[in-house]
Amino acid sequence: MKGGVTKDSKNQGNPVYVEVPYLRVANVQRGFLDLNKITTIRVKPEKALSLELKPGDILFNEGGDRDKLGRGWVWEGQIENCIHQNHVFRARLTDEAFDPYFVSMHGNTWGQQWFQTHGKQTTNLASLNLTTLKSFPVPSPSLSEQREVVGQLRQVMEMEDSLRADLNQAKRHIATLRRSILSIAFSGRLVPQDPDDEPASALLDRISGARGAHSA
Repeated sequence: MKGGVTKDSKNQGNPVYVEVPYLRVANVQRGFLDLNKITTIRVKPEKALSLELKPGDILFNEGGDRDKLGRGWVWEGQIENCIHQNHVFRARLTDEAFDPYFVSMHGNTWGQQWFQTHGKQTTNLASLNLTTLKSFPVPSPSLSEQREVVGQLRQVMEMEDSLRADLNQAKRHIATLRRSILSIAFSGRLVPQDPDDEPASALLDRISGARGAHSA
């Protein structure tokens, strides 16, 4: 288990330091990594080497808002030489009896309540420390059972993503349909028109004249 780097603005121009990408709390979401916007930082070469993320590393957020406590996912080596900031903890499994995805999924589900119970809460912030995180209990079924659970949860997650995409598409279609209906209604094409009906302009003229007479 390891904490990340604290940004030191005083040394960002130091020519001895190396510039590397690093993960922030915003990049580490519950069950996925948002890598659309990656920030870089300059650190000592030995620091960059010690914090470099490896495929299979499990990431946990230190906190901030209470719902961010312990949320995270597994690093898959998407970006070379990437490290992590101090508000993101890295867990690297040394026991091959555990699947990193199983541990992370456990942390994002049952563990969410555990983190909220054991995290520290101040007026505006909630946080975990490494000591608390190291005591996080993880069940230990066989590796094959862990991978079976991971596979089933992945299917559920994929189904959820598909349903969310369908819902968003339906919302966009409803918005377009609403605009079309309003356009048709205001142009007088929502119901069949009788050519002998008085035009709306004539009706408006009569209403305007009636108002003028009433004011006089």
